[in-house]
Amino acid sequence: MLGGMLVAEAPKREEGRFFAFSSRAFGLAAFAATLLSAVATVVAWPLHHTAALAIAVAGATIVLVLGVIWRWMMAPTLRRFAAFAAAIELERTRFERLFTKIPDIGILCDSDGISQQANAPARELFGDERGDCTGRHLDECVTAEQRDALGRYFARALGGDVVEFETVALGSRALRVPVWATLVPIATGGAVVGVFWIAKDLRAIRSLERDLLIETERFRSLFDINYEPMLQLGADRHILRANAAFERISGYGSGELVGATSALFSQTGSEDIRENAYRRVMAGEAFESESQLRCKDGRVLPVMVALIPMAHGSKIEGYYIVMRDMSAQRTFERREELTREKLRELYRLATVSQDELEPLLGRVLDFGRRMLGMEIGYVLEIDGDDFVIRAKGGSERFTTGNRVPIVRAISRHLLENEAPLVINDIRESSLRDDVAADGESWRCFLGAPITVEGIRFGGLAFSSRYLREAPFDANDVDFVKLMAALLGSAFERDRRARTLGDLALRDPLTGLANRTMLAQRLEREIARTKRNGGELGILFLDLDGFKNVNDRFGHAVGDRVLAEVGHRLLGVIRGDELVARIGGDEFIVVLNDLRRDSLERCTARIEKAINKPFAEIDLPVGISVGPAIFGVDGNDPSALFVAADAKMYQAKQARRAAEVR
Repeated sequence: MLGGMLVAEAPKREEGRFFAFSSRAFGLAAFAATLLSAVATVVAWPLHHTAALAIAVAGATIVLVLGVIWRWMMAPTLRRFAAFAAAIELERTRFERLFTKIPDIGILCDSDGISQQANAPARELFGDERGDCTGRHLDECVTAEQRDALGRYFARALGGDVVEFETVALGSRALRVPVWATLVPIATGGAVVGVFWIAKDLRAIRSLERDLLIETERFRSLFDINYEPMLQLGADRHILRANAAFERISGYGSGELVGATSALFSQTGSEDIRENAYRRVMAGEAFESESQLRCKDGRVLPVMVALIPMAHGSKIEGYYIVMRDMSAQRTFERREELTREKLRELYRLATVSQDELEPLLGRVLDFGRRMLGMEIGYVLEIDGDDFVIRAKGGSERFTTGNRVPIVRAISRHLLENEAPLVINDIRESSLRDDVAADGESWRCFLGAPITVEGIRFGGLAFSSRYLREAPFDANDVDFVKLMAALLGSAFERDRRARTLGDLALRDPLTGLANRTMLAQRLEREIARTKRNGGELGILFLDLDGFKNVNDRFGHAVGDRVLAEVGHRLLGVIRGDELVARIGGDEFIVVLNDLRRDSLERCTARIEKAINKPFAEIDLPVGISVGPAIFGVDGNDPSALFVAADAKMYQAKQARRAAEVR
């Protein structure tokens, strides 16, 4: 391994130099002593054997003494060498322990960038199936887009620089790992022989950074982007930051708020309250209380204030102030009270006896105008092609009973759907070009349809020449709908009461008016005509050929034919006119305004309707008509009946004579 070779090289070199010197010195001394002893022994042996042995022993002694001297002289050097070797071994052991035990990725590369040794984290990240990652070029340990930069950093490390940088390691199975890498040059003898690559896995740090970012964004969402006004204050009571909601509601900018105290926006005279709140929150207590916010423009808003301690461990470093604008709630509470007042009044109105229907209409309109702040109120009833003003309030332009063509009334839109019609300003409404808005002085309008027994009866409408201070809201719309429903119920009760009374005045077979109702109605119409002017007329009707129907098909079929005749007559007259059956196959039609519909046109419509075939019979049924006009043919009901009957008989005789010819 490169690490092992680099660590062992220095002691081996010192060991070689030391032993080379000592070996040469000892060898020369031993050779000289041995040579001298051998020569002396050889020369002395023939002369004297004892002397020769003594010379040999002396030579050996000299060699031994030389060895002792060498050992004595070399002892300090040997001790230093042993200490040096021990230190080298200790450093080698430490290096091996550091290299193998560090949690970071560690790779030893030679000067060509080839990995020579790798620790466990490196083998785990870059190793093959056997966990081996030696012999790979360092370029293979990073992603392709990082290799050029790594080459530059490696060249700097070979130049002796320690280089730090962030890169993306490419592990086995194409695992991409962000790392903080350090290239440390390995030098020996003044030359860089390799590079030690240390890389710290940043995945955990990146995860913490993401978590921190998430927490930061959460705090930002909670504080900066929160729709509730919020402030952060230090322990010294000075504002550290304010969110946009507080700036918006108070009118103060961040430059005016940061560094200021809450006295900036508190009501005068609230010093004791602020002091008490400060002591409580700095004691670690979170609480809520109602207060008032003094805005920059002088407005005072009711707010609910929450004070929350800002703690770091056990130390309170400041506090948060969270406000909730209570203006809408207070407005809602006032509206709720107004709504309860409306309901109490409407329920009271709903208990009015049926005999007081007309006064009820007036009270409803007056109450509605007062609650809505409107000038004019109307109750409109559909009558043919017109609206009839059934009741009014606050206007002298129209009177009760006036008729308004539906096509020229803005209230006609109430007949098109169930929803109320809301116009806050006709000049800015999509209906500004409506024919009903042309020449009208009103600016705002609110109306709701009135339905009686499932049939559209008319509408309840309010209008005003002046714009309201605030547009109509859902409470106003619901209020008008409730009033319209109340009036619908009142009209329904009135209609049922009238129906019970009409049972004695109706023909049970056809449902038309009987003689009694005809007489009462004709008396009223005569009185009205005398009072208001106009032209009143009647038509006396008698069926032709009806006796043959009874004789051929029976009275049950005849009764059904009479009922169908009554239905057809109702279909061709106006809604304010009367059709009565006075007996058998005789009918009377009361025409209360001949200026709008002549006797001839009405007679033509009746004859056309009756002459159509009947489903259950194959016999023709016709009709003879006798007209009479009030003031011309008579001045009382009896005279009109006699005149009309006579004309009807003449018409019948003329028809029979024509058929005979």
